[in-house]
Order: sequence, then C-alpha cells, then structure tokens
Amino acid sequence: MRLAALILTLALSSGAANAFDCNDVTLPSSIVICSDAELIRLAEERQQAINEARERIGEDAWPALWENQKAWVRSYAAGCGISQDRPPPMPVPASARACFKRAAEARIAFIRGYGPPASGSLTVAPKRVGPGFDCSKAMRPLSLIICADTDLAEVDFRFNQAYWALFQQLDRSARQDLLQEDEGFIDAVQEQCRVPRSGALSAQVWQSKNCIRGSYEGQRVRWLFRLSAPAYEEATRPAERHLALQRALQALGFLAGASLTDGVYGEQTRDAIIAWQTGRGRAPTVLLGEADARALELQARSTDSPRLSMPKELSPPDGIPLEREGKLFVVAARINGTITLPFILDSGASDVQIPFDVAKTLDRAGTIFKDDLLGTQVCILADGSQVRCDGLMLRELRLGTHTVRNVVASIGPVKSDLLLGQSFLSRLGRWTIDNSRGMLILQGGNEDQQAVGSARRPDD
Repeated sequence: MRLAALILTLALSSGAANAFDCNDVTLPSSIVICSDAELIRLAEERQQAINEARERIGEDAWPALWENQKAWVRSYAAGCGISQDRPPPMPVPASARACFKRAAEARIAFIRGYGPPASGSLTVAPKRVGPGFDCSKAMRPLSLIICADTDLAEVDFRFNQAYWALFQQLDRSARQDLLQEDEGFIDAVQEQCRVPRSGALSAQVWQSKNCIRGSYEGQRVRWLFRLSAPAYEEATRPAERHLALQRALQALGFLAGASLTDGVYGEQTRDAIIAWQTGRGRAPTVLLGEADARALELQARSTDSPRLSMPKELSPPDGIPLEREGKLFVVAARINGTITLPFILDSGASDVQIPFDVAKTLDRAGTIFKDDLLGTQVCILADGSQVRCDGLMLRELRLGTHTVRNVVASIGPVKSDLLLGQSFLSRLGRWTIDNSRGMLILQGGNEDQQAVGSARRPDD
C-alpha cells in the first residue's frame, strides 16, 4: 500500500507525463479511476492542469500548491466513500464514480484558477466560482457536497462575500457574535436539510442540495439587509468582478504574489486593501466600495502614471518618473519586494517614514523580523522639529532599477504620509530633479546598495 501511494505521489510530482497509468494499480482511489474511461480522462486533464499551474506560478510558489494537492488526494476519495485501507467494491458503485467525477472537475477548476493570472488578463475569472473555503480540507458531507457541485460552490461564494463584508463592518465585540451566528446557521442547515455530520456523500446527501441552496441564499439576504455602503456595494458585486479586483491588488504589488486569489477577502486581502487605500490617499475603510473599486480598476489598467502602476524601468536611463502634488513630488517605491506605494520626496526628513498600517501589511507578508525593530528613536521632521518615534529597518527599498538595502525608517500614525527622507536619499549618491521632464535624476546608473558598514569586501 505504501509503495502504491509512493508511485502515485511520484506520478503527480513529475510534471512530465500526463497519461494516467492503470497498469498494476493497487491504490483504492486509482482502482476507481481506472474503472471508468471518463475518470481516466479527467485524471489526465488534472495532471495537465497541475503542470500548467507549476509553470505559471514558478518554482518558488510551487511547494504551496503541491502540499495543497497532496492534502486533496488524501481527502477526496474518503469523501466519496472509498477507503484507502481496503480495495473498493467491484464493480465500483455508480455513485462513487459520479462523486469522483464531480470532485475531479472541481479540482481541475481550482488548479486552473490558482495563482496570479497571466499578463494582461486581470479581468479573466476561472470558469468555476467558489466556494469560499479550501476544498482540500473539506471532510464533512456538507462541505464535500458544496465542493463537488458547481452551483452550490457559487452559492457558498456569494454567502461568504456577504459574511466577510458584514464582518468588517462590525466592531470587535460584534464580530464574535457573528461567528457564533454563523456556527449556529451551519448546525441548522445540517439539521433542517438532514445532512449528516460525518460520512461520505450518499444519495441522501445529494437529495439535500436544493434545501442547502435555499438555506444559504436566505441567510445571505438576511446579512445583506444589515449592510450599509461600502460593505453592501462590496457584498453585492458580481463574482467575476470581485475576483478581478483581488487580482488587481496582486498585480499591483499590494497582495503577495503567492496569495490565493479565490475571491475571499480574508486578512491578507484586507491588509492589501488598506495599503492601497493609504497609498492613494483614500480613507482606509478596509472595504472596497464602488468608488474604491472603480479607482482600483483604473489603476490596474493605467500605464501612464507612476502612481497608477508598478515602478517603471528608468526612462530615460538615468531618470525615474515623478508626479507633482501641489509643491510636493511623489515617486513610486517598492518596499521589501512586497508592495509598491507612492512616497513624498522629502529631503528635509531624517528618515523614511511609513504609516503603521503599511508596517502591519509588511509584517503580515512575512517581510519584517524581530531584528528589524529598532525601538524608540529621535526623528527629525522637515521643519527641523524632533519627535520620538518607533524605528524599523526596511530590508529593501527600490526606485525603478535602483535598490537600497537596510534602510532606517520610522513608523508614523495610520493616516500619516509615506516619506522618502535622508536615510534613503543620502544613499543614492548625487541626485537632482528635472522639473521640465518631471524626473528624479540619479547619477551612477543601476545600483544595489547595502547600508554603510553592513557589508565588506574581502580586501577591506
């Protein structure tokens, strides 16, 4: 049995051949697949989707998908009533084969929608929408039937869309009540729709499909009545656009590239929304109301403004585009290789400054470590005044093709400005502003500078 499982694992991880080999299979799930030509075709299609996903997301992001795939392989057969400890009944029951087919189709859709979209395809959504949870971890019949049925998967997606919008609208104490309300609702669905709390997807469970759909749609409507703008606008947005907005945050660098763009606006997506709203000078509502959604879509499509796109390569070779805001100049900079935000060029400030919510976003992305926290220090403002502030070491700050490492920064209040102070500017060497072209001109070409004293050559 262990050898058979190893063979299956090697076949899945090879990424080379797509044909499903039915010679001498002993793994119960493989026996079921090999009993049906359609299941064999779906197994080959699934492997092809895995190969394409691996190429699309790259080797750095591949291990996360591979672990997710292994968890799904371990769980879906049991969900269809096939034990991995003994051979399946022969002939394989039609209900088990039908369950395998639904699980395979759902998995293929999941894999094809995994990871960042291809270049230029921000508005393209996967053919299957939902559900609002990870099907690889589904064990109970209620979760399994939602994962296996395309219609219920989308119903659950819309249900979660309303739930998370309401969750963000409520204060901390009310959120706990909402969690309990949600748990009570799930218990009620299982009771009213006669869905067992354990076991496989039996014919009885499938007969509960309409009851489940009606219950979920009814609860969604009740939650929508409790929403006000912008939460209502976010919760009622079409699923395809809801997904596209999440991908826009990812494409613009606010949401980590390895994050799963599944339409569920969880903690990472909420942090990305805050970072984007702060960078655009908008109120940090944590919700994507219609006005914010349109602005984000415009930013994702824009290729002209340095504030509406990722930092451009130097054009001309020694210049970085600037945007004027009144008497100030703004330039896009990428922090710790994670998010790109518009900074005010402030040569009078001693340090780089980032708002607290931006620091929180960087922390959530795993780019801030204990050693990066510098404690309380004295910061000099542009008007010469001195204040106490919390210090943070940014491991990387990038303008165009110029990267400076180990940059001292101060953490400002949530609504404070992002400032490029002397802790960064002094490390660029000679720089000037070309007002006629709206460019920050850097002397010395592309650089990758370390903090003073942080790196030594062997001959120092």
